[in-house]
Amino acid sequence: MHPYEEIRTEILRRINSQAWPAGFALPHEEKLAEEFGVARGTIRRALSPLVDAGLIERRRRAGTRVVGRKAHSSTLTIPVVRHEIERGGHAYGYKLLRSSLGDDARDDQGLFAGAPLRHIVSLHLSDGRPYQLEDRLVNLEAIPEARDADFSTVSPNEWLIARVPYSSVRTILRAEMPGTNDSKYLKLQRDEPVFVIERQTRLDGNILTLVRMAHPAHGFQMITATDDFQ
Repeated sequence: MHPYEEIRTEILRRINSQAWPAGFALPHEEKLAEEFGVARGTIRRALSPLVDAGLIERRRRAGTRVVGRKAHSSTLTIPVVRHEIERGGHAYGYKLLRSSLGDDARDDQGLFAGAPLRHIVSLHLSDGRPYQLEDRLVNLEAIPEARDADFSTVSPNEWLIARVPYSSVRTILRAEMPGTNDSKYLKLQRDEPVFVIERQTRLDGNILTLVRMAHPAHGFQMITATDDFQ
């Protein structure tokens, strides 16, 4: 990976993790060049694709700022589930249910083109009650550090958002009848529906993760609003 690509990836990680939130003014090119130990031209080359993607904007005299991703955008913002629960005034809990590698991590949709995968199934709790069943495949070719990551206390959702940049997201929302694991871990009756969020994340066209997040449909809601809504 060229230095400008490494710098772009790190800046993208800071944006995605909200370390650099919407409206944040990026350090001047001289400061970034000093931080990364490169020439200013390398910094410009790293920033240019982020400008083209609409993630940052350059304004004369105003500098470079992170652009807000509209909540009604088709990509949506990827939230940390723990933050979702705690913002509602509830106690967060987490359980790792299963983690597997190799043949046990099956790519039924054929999205990962034979790449090695890690399959993680975990349960998020709100006040001790099942809130979300997270069933995730991680591409170890794209995220090799995920092979040995300890997900026994930190969910893949939170671990990935903090560490792994993404450039595009595809999200599908649907209601469906529960599968066996949904009924078991979310403590549902067979005829109780689940609300499912299925999401793919990619970096430069390469798939990073595929996750299915199932919630008990009763009592679950999603609220989106633009930044200026009051």
